[in-house]
Amino acid sequence: MEPLCSTRAVKVRKYLDRTVPAAISRSSLDELLQLPETTLASLHAATNWARVTADPQLRDWLTEHPPPTPRDTASNPLFNGTLVFTEFSFQEPGEPASGVSLADTQTALEYASIAIRTIERYTSRYGSSSVAVSPDIIPFTATLTGNTFTQAEFEGWADQIAQTARNNGVNNPCVIIFHNRELPASPVFIDNRNSFHSMTGQGTPYCYCLVFGQGLTIADNNHDLDSTPRSKVYAHILSHEITEMVVDPKGDSSNPEVCDSCAGNCNNIWFDLFDQNGTYLGGTADTSTATGFAFFINSIVSPNAALNSNGCLSVSSQMQTACVYPPPFVRGELLSYADAGTPGNVSAPALVGFSDWHLFKFLFAGQDATGASRIYAVDTSGQLLSYGDSGSYGNVSDPVTVGLGGWLDFKFLFAGQDATGASRIYAVTTTGELLSYGDSGTPGNVSAPVTVGFGGWQAFRFLFAGQDATGADRIYAVNTTSSGQLLSYGDSGTAGNVSAPVTVGFDDWLDFKFLFAGRNTPGQNRIYAVPA
Repeated sequence: MEPLCSTRAVKVRKYLDRTVPAAISRSSLDELLQLPETTLASLHAATNWARVTADPQLRDWLTEHPPPTPRDTASNPLFNGTLVFTEFSFQEPGEPASGVSLADTQTALEYASIAIRTIERYTSRYGSSSVAVSPDIIPFTATLTGNTFTQAEFEGWADQIAQTARNNGVNNPCVIIFHNRELPASPVFIDNRNSFHSMTGQGTPYCYCLVFGQGLTIADNNHDLDSTPRSKVYAHILSHEITEMVVDPKGDSSNPEVCDSCAGNCNNIWFDLFDQNGTYLGGTADTSTATGFAFFINSIVSPNAALNSNGCLSVSSQMQTACVYPPPFVRGELLSYADAGTPGNVSAPALVGFSDWHLFKFLFAGQDATGASRIYAVDTSGQLLSYGDSGSYGNVSDPVTVGLGGWLDFKFLFAGQDATGASRIYAVTTTGELLSYGDSGTPGNVSAPVTVGFGGWQAFRFLFAGQDATGADRIYAVNTTSSGQLLSYGDSGTAGNVSAPVTVGFDDWLDFKFLFAGRNTPGQNRIYAVPA
C-alpha cells in the first residue's frame, strides 16, 4: 500500500503556486512542482537549492522564502462545521461510471459518526472544535474529457458539492470524497498520488481519501490485502484526513499535522482501538492482529511530544507513548463507569453524552414512577429535564421536560425512594424544608410536593439518598456541627414524617469534596466519597 497521506506535499505545492512571483519562469516552477512528494514535503529543510531547481532566479527566491516549517501548535481556529459525504462517481468518455458504492459510502459515514467524538477528544488538546456529520449523502458525478483530472478540477467539484450542502442547510461543510483506483474506468489524479486534505480557493475544506477495497465495515478488518488477512482498507486514511482537517482546516501549515508523527509519513505507525461504547482499549501498530475492538483511528500525536523539523518524533523513547494514550476528557461530556465490586476495578469510561452537561445547575440519577431509570437535570431556565441512557455510545436520549420552572431555587436536589418503595425527587427549599415529588414519566407531570421535613435541611453540607446494607431506603446528611457527622433518616412517605436521625458516621465527613450513594455491579449498596 502507498504512503498514507501527501497533505504536506499539497501544502507546499499550494504555497509555491500562491507566492512565487510572476516574474519567475512558470516552466521552472512547474518543473519544481513535479518533484517527488517526499522531496516537496521536506522542502522547508532544504539547504542546497541547486539540487531542487536549475533556475538561479527561483533558487534565489527560495533561499529567501522557503516553504514554512511544520508547526507543533495551532495559531488559527480549528474546524467548526459539518462533514458531508458524497456518493462520488467518475464518468470517462465511453466508459461506465466508476466510484465507491453508496453502501460503502454509508458505512464510512457511520464510521465517521462514531469516530468523530473520539477524534474531537484528542484534538481538544490543540484547540476547540465542533464537528457534526451530515446524515445525508450527496450524489455527484464528475464528467471527464479523458482518463485524468487535475487538482483544479477536483476542487471545483468539491465546491459544487459544498454548495449543494449549503443549499440543504448544512453549516460550513467539509466535503469527503472517496477514490478507489482499482475499480474499472478509474481515472488518474494528476500530481496527487496519495490521500490528503486541503481547502479550495472558495474556502471549502475537503478530504480526498483513497479506498483500497469494497464491502466496507466499521471495524475495517475484513479484507485480505497485500497478502495480509483482516487488513484495513479505508478507516486509517479517513480518520487521518478528518483529524488533520479538524486541526488545520485551511490546509496551509498555520496549524500542525497531528497524525503524521504517528503514521507512515514518519515510519511510526500506530492506531488507537475502541469498543462500541467509545471506550479506549489501547493501541496497536497492526490492526490485523488486534481483536475485540469496534473501531479504530489513526493515532494523534500528543502536543507535549518533541518533534523535529519534519514534524516527526525526535525522541526515540516517545515513538509509542506520544501516539498511544487514552483520549483526554473534554469539558461538558457525560461519562459512565462500571464498578465490578472489587478493589481498583472501575472500568474505563463510556461516553454517553457529548457536550454541555457542565451547564446544568443540578444533575443526578433516579427512577420515575414506572421504574424507568432516568438522568435528571435542571437547566439554566429552571426546567427539570429527564434523560434516558440506553447504555450505548453517545446514546443519551432527547430530554423530557418533567418540571416546567422554578427548580433553580433549591439548595439540594436528588432522587431516592421512600419507605414504601416509591421513587421520589427530593428538594430542599431556601427556607430549609425537605420536599418530595413524584415523576410519572410524562412531560410536565411532576406532582405537587409533599413536605416531609419541616426545617433546617439547608444547613447540611451534603444531602443524598441511598440504601443501607439491609436494603432500607435512607436519606443521608452531613451536618456542619459535631465535627461533621454522617446522619441517616427514613422517609415513610407521608407529610412531615422524616424520622429522627441515626448517626452512622461520627467525625470528619465535612472533609470530602463529593459524597453520594450508589450500588456496585454485584448490587451492594455503597457510599462513595472523594477527599477534598
